Amino acid sequence: MSLFQARDYWSVQVSQDEEFDVGCLCVANIDNEPSGANKIITGSFQGMLRMYYPKQKEYKIEDLILENNMEAPILQIAAGRFVQGSRELCLALLHPMKLSVYMVSAVSSGGAVNYYSIAQAYEHKLTRPAFNFCYGPFGRAKERDQKDYICIQSLDGVLSFFEQESFAFSRMLSSSFLVPGPICYMPKIDSFIICTDAMTIEAYRYQVLAAAADNVDQAPGREGASGKKVQVDWSTNLGEHARSIEVVRYCRSLSASQEEILVVGEFSIFTIKDSGGIRLQKRLAEYSVTSSLAYKLPPEAPDAPPWHNLILGTRTGHLLIFKEMQLVWCARMQHMVPVQICVDTITGVRGMITVMDCKGAVQVCYLGSDPPTASLVNTEMKELNYDEMEEEHQELLRVIRQTHGDGAAEPEEKLAIQAQVPSVLDLGNEDDCDADDPVGRTDGMVMQLTVNLFVTLAGTKPVDNITVTLKAPSCFSLSQSCICIEKMNPSDQARVIPIVFRVWNKVLCSGIEVMACASYFSANNEPRTHVTSFELPFALVAKPIPPVKNATHKIQLDCNKQPPPLQVLFAGLLSQPHVSASVSQGMSNLLSIQYVSGTEATVVVLKSSGRFCVQASEFAALWVLTQELCKRLNEYFGPGGEGAISPGEEPLAISYQDSLPLHDYFALIDDHFELRKHLEELRKDLEDRTHQYRVIQKRLLVRFKDRNPSPLNHLDTLLNLTFEQTVLLTDAIDDVEQALRTVSCHLSAATELVLLLIRFRFGLDDENFHILRLHLSPDLSDTVEQGWEEKVDTALIHLLRTTLARSVKDRSTLPPPMKVPQDTVKLRKRITMVVDRLASGGRMTGDGEGGGGGYPEEEEEDGEQGEGVNYGSVG
Repeated sequence: MSLFQARDYWSVQVSQDEEFDVGCLCVANIDNEPSGANKIITGSFQGMLRMYYPKQKEYKIEDLILENNMEAPILQIAAGRFVQGSRELCLALLHPMKLSVYMVSAVSSGGAVNYYSIAQAYEHKLTRPAFNFCYGPFGRAKERDQKDYICIQSLDGVLSFFEQESFAFSRMLSSSFLVPGPICYMPKIDSFIICTDAMTIEAYRYQVLAAAADNVDQAPGREGASGKKVQVDWSTNLGEHARSIEVVRYCRSLSASQEEILVVGEFSIFTIKDSGGIRLQKRLAEYSVTSSLAYKLPPEAPDAPPWHNLILGTRTGHLLIFKEMQLVWCARMQHMVPVQICVDTITGVRGMITVMDCKGAVQVCYLGSDPPTASLVNTEMKELNYDEMEEEHQELLRVIRQTHGDGAAEPEEKLAIQAQVPSVLDLGNEDDCDADDPVGRTDGMVMQLTVNLFVTLAGTKPVDNITVTLKAPSCFSLSQSCICIEKMNPSDQARVIPIVFRVWNKVLCSGIEVMACASYFSANNEPRTHVTSFELPFALVAKPIPPVKNATHKIQLDCNKQPPPLQVLFAGLLSQPHVSASVSQGMSNLLSIQYVSGTEATVVVLKSSGRFCVQASEFAALWVLTQELCKRLNEYFGPGGEGAISPGEEPLAISYQDSLPLHDYFALIDDHFELRKHLEELRKDLEDRTHQYRVIQKRLLVRFKDRNPSPLNHLDTLLNLTFEQTVLLTDAIDDVEQALRTVSCHLSAATELVLLLIRFRFGLDDENFHILRLHLSPDLSDTVEQGWEEKVDTALIHLLRTTLARSVKDRSTLPPPMKVPQDTVKLRKRITMVVDRLASGGRMTGDGEGGGGGYPEEEEEDGEQGEGVNYGSVG
């Protein structure tokens, strides 16, 4: 048991089904009892008003003196002198659309109080939804101790002033208001202190607000408005939102006549002078504050003004006491996170802390350090067995060493996913898709493949809430991409999840690899994942067609083994049920395929020289066919294949001897970047048009509400024109986004192809190729804030200044910040530099040169020249 705890004095659970927040608690002598005994007043969002009168240490049913349903949510409670001509305290309740003031009285008979009653003094109907309010002697009224005026802040930032029973005026502080914040009145300067959505503290003088023109529901710049504009007295930037604002005497260096503003922010405490300057600041990064209160201390002299201390409530259930900026006490509460704190006299004990949480638990507590009530006493008088104690001690030490040496043991529960991928397509009918759906078809049948995922669990304990997510190239349409399993036991049979894959006919295929990831929590509440990947059959994305000999783009791969016939290599493609036998019989050394998107590609084999030629009408279309060709060659000459290599024989090696086709690759990069820029321009135009549309709407509404309507001056025509332009821009954005998705698929496939050719050209091993692929990533996930070009550019700069650096000077250079480039010149140049350094023997890891002086002299990376680099003849 900790010594530093908040000691419970009196507590009650107000309700189980009601909600409470800041402003729903008040401690005051609300019935004006001559003895001055305080009552605890609570109000909930469900509209229940309750009053408690604690008379002893523990709660009794008699402590509840009043309970009333106000039939409207209670947003805030306050006690003040709100009734004209009366010096008694009254109760003010703020509802969403009204403000009510009540007189609370005790009804007695025979000298004893029978019950308590409330009587409404007056109420004000509100025209705007209220948020909070403050009160005080606004305008430095005479007899300030007898008058409290009320200022209500609405959700849209309008301040409404009420001089007790009368409505005074309303003022809008800002036309660009977003969300309201805390508000406080400072009598010394007769100003209202608020926190804006721009994270600034602003002060507005009451006299300035009263003399300003009526700007509520008025058009900006309306002619004929009398009075001055609302002017801010001073403004201070905090850099974070404020949680509470109070007028206090917090710093001990203040004179007797000085006051300051205490602001508790999200992460800091500020004290601000009445002129707007920040006096002190303390960071609270280690605490998450939920409530705060500056409470008065007993005065040091009868005529001296009191000082204040600060008490904070945190999400961890702690109460922190600050004297100036020093933490002087910390106490933990029992199972409570306070949303409001009050400090006052309860049952005659001064300085009692009253707290309330969001669920309606009210507690009166005090700070103290009670000594332990019991001590450890050895009740058994038998002799101690030191041998057993030493043996137990050594056993504990062994467990500690094992835990620190081996780390935490992995949980026994292990989830596994296995994919069953059939080699033959299951051509389906169109029962579950429309005839105009853009999916691949052959002979009127939908090209699809059903993959079964088998999920198994090993171990002894069950696992709940398993989520299986699939990630596939954008050319595929999945029947379901996210599957949830509520519970799975180790004794259960494997769960079978059928996934139907189809191919969109408007998107070029950029790959056939699919990744499945299962995420779950173990029995010890530790997050776990299991990832598996599998490849779909090539026949799902392509079908053989009659030979096509003409092509625009071509690459040649050399093989050190005698290549087998194409009928053997692509037997899985030719054995599909929708492929006729005549296609296989007519093949000799040439195979032409057509992707579902309509693009054609061809592979030609030259048996005499062991060379394969892959050609296509589009550069990106070379990738999938080239990948499938290399995969089938490795399977044919690998272990278990028809042409398996015998021990001691030279292994299969595929090489690429021509220059890298960077010209075609850079053209795709330029197309992708230009589409990104065009899309950004369209979005800016759409933002301007929508803003213009809202401005015209506001002006039309103001003119329609005016009692003396003025001419529209073709505002309706301008509104229709703006609407038409907005529709055209949205259509254009849809078209450009579709084009960007298409080009992204092409660029992803082209990046994979260039990476593969670099690997074959320079003989990169698996580790170096993996590192290069991480930097020159083929995964395109463009967002509004960040695109593929700047991410790859930053990654290549890091590569050129670390493992591929030319000298120590390059390694010590700081990388520039990531930003959207103006063009692709620098990106193209850096790709070329990486290729050049790989061609010179540099490697990211292993036995390569890495960075030394073996590289030829090159231009600086951040130079503007890029046209002098020979993109088409690298290597």
